[in-house]
Amino acid sequence: MIEKRYLIEEDNDYSKFNYFEISDELEEILADDYYTYNSKEYIKNELVEKMYDINFVNKYDMEKQPEVFSLYINNEKFKEKVLFIYSILDENRYKRFVEKHQEIENPNDLTIKYSVIDSDNTKVLMYNISITDIAFVF
Repeated sequence: MIEKRYLIEEDNDYSKFNYFEISDELEEILADDYYTYNSKEYIKNELVEKMYDINFVNKYDMEKQPEVFSLYINNEKFKEKVLFIYSILDENRYKRFVEKHQEIENPNDLTIKYSVIDSDNTKVLMYNISITDIAFVF
Protein backbone atom coordinates (compact mmCIF):
# COMPACT_ATOMS: atom_id res chain seq x y z
CA MET A 1 0.00 0.00 0.00
CA ILE A 2 1.33 3.42 -0.98
CA GLU A 3 0.72 6.11 1.61
CA LYS A 4 1.48 9.74 0.85
CA ARG A 5 0.86 12.78 3.02
CA TYR A 6 1.36 16.28 1.62
CA LEU A 7 0.82 19.71 3.15
CA ILE A 8 -1.86 21.64 1.26
CA GLU A 9 -2.62 24.52 3.62
CA GLU A 10 -1.00 26.14 6.62
CA ASP A 11 -2.40 29.03 8.63
CA ASN A 12 -0.80 29.83 11.99
CA ASP A 13 -1.07 26.63 14.04
CA TYR A 14 -3.58 24.93 11.77
CA SER A 15 -2.51 22.72 8.86
CA LYS A 16 -4.29 20.55 6.32
CA PHE A 17 -2.74 17.64 4.45
CA ASN A 18 -3.62 15.46 1.50
CA TYR A 19 -3.47 11.84 2.51
CA PHE A 20 -3.47 9.14 -0.13
CA GLU A 21 -3.72 5.38 0.38
CA ILE A 22 -3.19 3.66 -2.95
CA SER A 23 -2.97 0.01 -3.91
CA ASP A 24 0.57 -0.83 -5.00
CA GLU A 25 -0.70 -2.13 -8.35
CA LEU A 26 -1.98 1.35 -9.26
CA GLU A 27 1.33 3.12 -8.75
CA GLU A 28 2.09 2.86 -12.46
CA ILE A 29 -0.94 4.99 -13.42
CA LEU A 30 -0.32 7.87 -11.01
CA ALA A 31 0.78 11.24 -12.31
CA ASP A 32 4.18 12.26 -11.03
CA ASP A 33 2.64 15.16 -9.10
CA TYR A 34 -0.61 13.50 -7.93
CA TYR A 35 0.00 14.40 -4.30
CA THR A 36 -0.15 18.16 -5.07
CA TYR A 37 -3.90 17.91 -5.73
CA ASN A 38 -5.78 20.73 -4.00
CA SER A 39 -2.57 22.53 -3.00
CA LYS A 40 -0.94 25.78 -4.12
CA GLU A 41 1.42 23.74 -6.31
CA TYR A 42 -1.44 22.11 -8.21
CA ILE A 43 -1.43 23.33 -11.84
CA LYS A 44 -3.76 21.01 -13.78
CA ASN A 45 -7.11 22.83 -13.64
CA GLU A 46 -7.25 23.58 -17.36
CA LEU A 47 -6.08 20.10 -18.37
CA VAL A 48 -8.62 18.25 -16.23
CA GLU A 49 -11.48 20.50 -17.39
CA LYS A 50 -10.46 19.82 -20.99
CA MET A 51 -10.41 16.06 -20.34
CA TYR A 52 -13.86 16.28 -18.75
CA ASP A 53 -15.21 18.15 -21.76
CA ILE A 54 -13.70 15.61 -24.18
CA ASN A 55 -14.84 12.51 -22.28
CA PHE A 56 -18.28 13.75 -21.22
CA VAL A 57 -19.65 17.13 -22.30
CA ASN A 58 -18.60 17.00 -25.96
CA LYS A 59 -19.04 13.23 -26.27
CA TYR A 60 -22.79 13.10 -25.70
CA ASP A 61 -25.76 14.83 -27.27
CA MET A 62 -28.20 16.35 -24.79
CA GLU A 63 -31.12 15.81 -27.18
CA LYS A 64 -30.34 12.14 -27.86
CA GLN A 65 -28.95 11.15 -24.43
CA PRO A 66 -30.65 13.32 -21.79
CA GLU A 67 -30.20 10.62 -19.13
CA VAL A 68 -26.40 10.90 -19.42
CA PHE A 69 -26.66 14.62 -18.76
CA SER A 70 -29.07 14.28 -15.85
CA LEU A 71 -27.16 11.42 -14.17
CA TYR A 72 -23.60 12.52 -14.86
CA ILE A 73 -22.77 15.68 -16.75
CA ASN A 74 -25.10 18.00 -14.81
CA ASN A 75 -24.26 16.29 -11.51
CA GLU A 76 -21.69 18.45 -9.66
CA LYS A 77 -20.62 15.67 -7.25
CA PHE A 78 -19.94 13.36 -10.18
CA LYS A 79 -17.97 16.09 -11.96
CA GLU A 80 -15.86 16.73 -8.84
CA LYS A 81 -15.02 13.03 -8.59
CA VAL A 82 -14.09 12.84 -12.28
CA LEU A 83 -11.90 15.94 -12.05
CA PHE A 84 -10.18 14.42 -9.04
CA ILE A 85 -9.45 11.23 -10.98
CA TYR A 86 -8.09 13.20 -13.94
CA SER A 87 -5.98 15.27 -11.53
CA ILE A 88 -4.09 12.39 -9.99
CA LEU A 89 -3.77 9.96 -12.89
CA ASP A 90 -1.69 10.08 -16.03
CA GLU A 91 -3.85 9.27 -19.05
CA ASN A 92 -1.04 7.66 -21.07
CA ARG A 93 0.07 5.53 -18.14
CA TYR A 94 -3.52 4.46 -17.63
CA LYS A 95 -3.81 3.40 -21.29
CA ARG A 96 -0.63 1.29 -20.96
CA PHE A 97 -2.00 -0.23 -17.75
CA VAL A 98 -5.19 -1.27 -19.60
CA GLU A 99 -3.18 -2.84 -22.39
CA LYS A 100 -1.17 -4.88 -19.86
CA HIS A 101 -4.19 -5.89 -17.77
CA GLN A 102 -6.93 -7.05 -20.10
CA GLU A 103 -8.75 -8.70 -17.19
CA ILE A 104 -8.82 -7.77 -13.53
CA GLU A 105 -10.19 -10.45 -11.23
CA ASN A 106 -10.85 -8.36 -8.12
CA PRO A 107 -11.36 -4.73 -9.16
CA ASN A 108 -12.43 -3.69 -5.65
CA ASP A 109 -8.92 -4.56 -4.45
CA LEU A 110 -7.41 -1.85 -6.65
CA THR A 111 -8.30 1.37 -4.88
CA ILE A 112 -7.30 4.94 -4.30
CA LYS A 113 -8.43 6.50 -1.04
CA TYR A 114 -8.07 10.22 -0.67
CA SER A 115 -8.51 11.93 2.67
CA VAL A 116 -7.81 15.32 4.15
CA ILE A 117 -6.12 15.36 7.55
CA ASP A 118 -5.76 18.42 9.73
CA SER A 119 -3.18 19.29 12.36
CA ASP A 120 -5.41 17.74 15.04
CA ASN A 121 -5.23 14.45 13.11
CA THR A 122 -8.88 14.61 12.15
CA LYS A 123 -9.19 12.56 9.00
CA VAL A 124 -12.02 13.03 6.51
CA LEU A 125 -12.32 10.49 3.70
CA MET A 126 -13.14 12.39 0.52
CA TYR A 127 -12.95 9.64 -2.12
CA ASN A 128 -12.68 5.87 -2.18
CA ILE A 129 -12.21 5.02 -5.84
CA SER A 130 -11.72 1.63 -7.44
CA ILE A 131 -10.29 0.73 -10.82
CA THR A 132 -13.91 0.32 -11.97
CA ASP A 133 -14.60 4.01 -11.25
CA ILE A 134 -11.43 4.96 -13.08
CA ALA A 135 -12.30 2.85 -16.13
CA PHE A 136 -15.74 4.50 -16.33
CA VAL A 137 -14.31 8.01 -16.70
CA PHE A 138 -11.69 7.14 -19.32
